Amino acid sequence: MRASPSLSLRIRAHTTRPDAPRPRAPVQAAVPAAYYRGGTSRAVLFQPQHLPHDRAKWPSLFRQVMGSGDPYARQLDGMGAGISSLSKICLVEPHGARPVVPQQAVADRVARRSVDGARRLLDHLAARGDAVDGVDIDYTFVGLGIEGDELHVAANCGNMSSAIGPYAYNAGLLPPRTYAKGDGPVTVAIRNTNTRKLIHATFDVAGGQAAVVGDYSIDGVTGPGAKIKLDFKHPYGSKTGRLLPTGNKVDRILDYNVTCVDGANPCIFIRAGDLGLDGTVLPSDFNKLPDKLALLERIRKAAAVAMGIAPTEHAVPRTIPKIGLISMSSTHPVLSGQTLQTSQTDLVVRFLSDTQPHRAIPLTAALTTAVAARIPGTLVEQILAPDPVMDGAITIGHASGRLHVDATMDDKDKLTPINGTVYRTAKRLFEGSTFWTEPTPNAPAERALRSVYGTDGTHSLGMAFVLETRGQSTKHLWAGEKPERSESSSPLPNTTDTTKSSDTSPLSAKATQWRQWAKRHSAEQRSLRSTANQRAREEERKTEDGRVQSTTRPQGGQVWVGGRDTEESDAVREEMASRDRAREVRWSRK
Repeated sequence: MRASPSLSLRIRAHTTRPDAPRPRAPVQAAVPAAYYRGGTSRAVLFQPQHLPHDRAKWPSLFRQVMGSGDPYARQLDGMGAGISSLSKICLVEPHGARPVVPQQAVADRVARRSVDGARRLLDHLAARGDAVDGVDIDYTFVGLGIEGDELHVAANCGNMSSAIGPYAYNAGLLPPRTYAKGDGPVTVAIRNTNTRKLIHATFDVAGGQAAVVGDYSIDGVTGPGAKIKLDFKHPYGSKTGRLLPTGNKVDRILDYNVTCVDGANPCIFIRAGDLGLDGTVLPSDFNKLPDKLALLERIRKAAAVAMGIAPTEHAVPRTIPKIGLISMSSTHPVLSGQTLQTSQTDLVVRFLSDTQPHRAIPLTAALTTAVAARIPGTLVEQILAPDPVMDGAITIGHASGRLHVDATMDDKDKLTPINGTVYRTAKRLFEGSTFWTEPTPNAPAERALRSVYGTDGTHSLGMAFVLETRGQSTKHLWAGEKPERSESSSPLPNTTDTTKSSDTSPLSAKATQWRQWAKRHSAEQRSLRSTANQRAREEERKTEDGRVQSTTRPQGGQVWVGGRDTEESDAVREEMASRDRAREVRWSRK
């Protein structure tokens, strides 16, 4: 006998199996953030304590927030805007702040050593005080690629430095004594962890917040704002530890005269006329000259090796050193449509980063330009206008207008910069939350960054991230030991300044072997350059007809890379090339 329809339905309802568990899709997580304009740049600002405890997740978060890795080069899926000056992240935290120690860190110490070891660790952390007297804020800069997924931590962004003080004040990150002053001028001491240099930012406070309204204008930004004074302390040696990394005021690189200066950021200066270019070329026209852009990139990489920034041209970071075209002051139009007169500037500069011409001059590059202009014999000093536009300052013409920079040199030797001063404006655009999606377990692994917070008072979380991204050890953050290398004094700083999703652990045996080889290679190159310069000086002393003059070879010798000089230089250069080839063969066999 057939069951009734109602009974059949009841049976089916009773025998239906429960739904199987379904995999959950990744959920967007909110992270507190702010968006600021600083000078002629913009960036998303984070406090590191708001980011995931596992720093290995930070690169993915930063790329998602900016929309990096966009083959269309528009960054529509993030906060970026398709150009390098708008694809930036800043990390801001109180200097010497002690982050919460993850319980797992203590548990690991117990597992590896003993309970007493964990107790000593906690006592050691609790006893630490402020890192450096007089420093208020630690600030870390991260530049992100647009089409690629690179993260750049090699240098500082001077323009965004102008936003760090106002952000820190508004976020309540400064010592109580700063807020006790009330309205009026405030000075914030900022340590940049990328370069370990000190910056003093002075700005006004109104109504309990950093002032925004004012009458100061900067070229490249529409409308006036509140003036911010930035004093860069000892703005030189940010990467190599030396003002003139090659030891010379003029070098010969690929048959071109250049000046290499490591100021607030390492920069290379070359005369526009030597390349057959108009020094007042605008970015849109510059981009139509791919052959010239490619030539400048080759010169930049060769000069970077001569400066000791990288052991080979393949290892040169994409963002440093920057290269700038310099020319004498002249009447020319700028991006706003206005015309700069010859009498309004001391010189004209066009800088490039990652083969992209800047629409406005990077602030750190402007500081380095001003420092180079104060050194007699450099290419920059040679083209300066005879009468300065402003007493005590260098007025630089750039694609968006002009910028006044004051570089103060040491009274004793007149060659050591002790302070660089510029004026900027900044503006808070929004504060709230930005969203990111944590990578799935099957996603490609990031570079093996440490997942434990460093807690030494002398280092910030941002500095730990910088060191790890460069592939350097952070062991000293825990044990209180000195770092294996001093970033500011090393003649060959670690050049692993970018991280990609396909990178392997920097602690691997291959990476260690490569770093050891790079040290030996750099030492041999410096020795050979020294030999070449010594031979050249001996030849100059022997020369009686005056064919080799100081106008073509400055005092102290030159580094001749790819150029033509004497037979001795050719011989040394051939010997260097022979050793490089032999070294590459040995390395390939490994």
